[in-house]
Amino acid sequence: MALTFTLDLESLLVAPLAFAAHGMRESTDPITVMEGVRHCADRIDVFCQAGQITVPPTQSALLAFVEPMVHQVRRPKPGHLFHPKVWALRFHDETTGETSLRLLVLSRNLTKDRSWDVCLRLDGVISARPKADNRPLSDLLRHAVRLAVAPLAPDRQAAIEALIEDLRRAKWEPPEKAQGITFHALGVPGARLPHFEGTRNLVISPFCTPGGLDRCAPGGQLALVSRQETLDCLPEETVAGSEAFVVSALAGLPAEGAPSGQEVLHGLHAKVYVVEKGHQARVLLGSANATDAAFGGNVELLVELVGSRAQWGINAVLGPEAGLRGILEPYDRHDATESEPEATALLDLIRDIAAIPLSATVTTEADSYGIRLTSQEDLPDLPGVRITAQVHTRRGEAVPLVAGQPVAAVFTGLALADLTPFIVITAEDTTGREQTVVLATLIGDPAHRLDHVLAQQIDTPEKFLRFLLLILGLGTEAAAAVGGDTGGSGAWRGGGTGILELLLNALVDRPDQLDDLARLVTRIDANRDSHRLLPAGFPELWRVITAARETTTEAVRA
Repeated sequence: MALTFTLDLESLLVAPLAFAAHGMRESTDPITVMEGVRHCADRIDVFCQAGQITVPPTQSALLAFVEPMVHQVRRPKPGHLFHPKVWALRFHDETTGETSLRLLVLSRNLTKDRSWDVCLRLDGVISARPKADNRPLSDLLRHAVRLAVAPLAPDRQAAIEALIEDLRRAKWEPPEKAQGITFHALGVPGARLPHFEGTRNLVISPFCTPGGLDRCAPGGQLALVSRQETLDCLPEETVAGSEAFVVSALAGLPAEGAPSGQEVLHGLHAKVYVVEKGHQARVLLGSANATDAAFGGNVELLVELVGSRAQWGINAVLGPEAGLRGILEPYDRHDATESEPEATALLDLIRDIAAIPLSATVTTEADSYGIRLTSQEDLPDLPGVRITAQVHTRRGEAVPLVAGQPVAAVFTGLALADLTPFIVITAEDTTGREQTVVLATLIGDPAHRLDHVLAQQIDTPEKFLRFLLLILGLGTEAAAAVGGDTGGSGAWRGGGTGILELLLNALVDRPDQLDDLARLVTRIDANRDSHRLLPAGFPELWRVITAARETTTEAVRA
């Protein structure tokens, strides 16, 4: 289960690959990516702020397989946002029977952004009883489910609830020399705000307001790391009374002799707070900026760690020998420039529209399909703004929506692969333009829609064999070796194991694995592409496997 403020759908494809076979993780092969996503789609749920799903630059058919994972979340209150960044994961070792947990608390959204960020990883096991220290975390995850724009499917709701119950009983292994772990779920009903009283404070935050700094550094000495533009816009006396730094423009550039293609980071996005008092230091990190909004109504997550000042204090972070200090430079005040506000009227409008439940009802036409997009609620009315909707898979065919009235839009002439719940909403006026993807509830789509999308990707015999090897569990190395003349013996063997042996093993030990293959073969037959896409000899082999499975099934019934 993941919580994020902004979501990039193409970046979401990375998560299933990370959970799939090791060889899939760095793959760009669409067949491998698709099978990785299909394999994990029922075990990943991602919650994001409605109106913050970025519009993909391409119309990838692979996004059809992430549809069930995505859940939009309403604002927690007017003027505030759902802003946490966290991954909660459960692993089950089938060999030992052991279950383990992992928690990733980040400042980074699920996007392609490559800024300087922070991440805390906690690993744990499930204890016999719930632990009170975990309650803020479980309350946050349940609050995300309550804020969902559309209700979750019962099976997903049950899976999430089971994960949350395990997290309540988690016994976390603290980082080295940490004396305690405390979760702070800001903006969740009943949650308490952390305190920052100390003799010296460090604030690392890309966005700061005077009120936010007053809360995060109430008296005492202040060290501040932020963006140049943010510091320039703060009152001069606020910055003058602190030791202020910005990330150097040279930070992250590849060193001489570094490997080519090394990732370059730019811009600060990390949120870290260090509070010193006596010989103790408290470190808080997570999603909350040092702003009034973060501590005054946004939903955020911070994790607090306690340790000694010598190891966890400000000098350990900003001292001459500290790694972070090497990418910083002292702040030099510039004239404040007019910067874009964090939330414009158009952006607020987009978020309000995204929080309206939408239905996308599929209609059948003579030789194509249509989508009727509707809502029960009226659209917000912002004078002078033009609002349009378009199907993500059919860009450029925008239908205007009427402000102040329920959504009513019709899209016609769609191919089966064009059917999607992902709708692009655009709001524009004389000042600018904002876009987002919203997730409608798809009603009446054909049961074989995803099978058709899958079949469209399998457009050569080599791709068919790669898919077959992947679903039978032979791995990406064998799948990647498939190529060339599919009539040769090499295409029928992988890792020393023939296709016949793999199919027979699946028939005996894992017959459900053959269901996906059966649907693909049926779809290829329905498209009359068997002669072009199925390797020579496979149809005859598949008939034998199908007959054997039917015989086995009848024997079990008897």
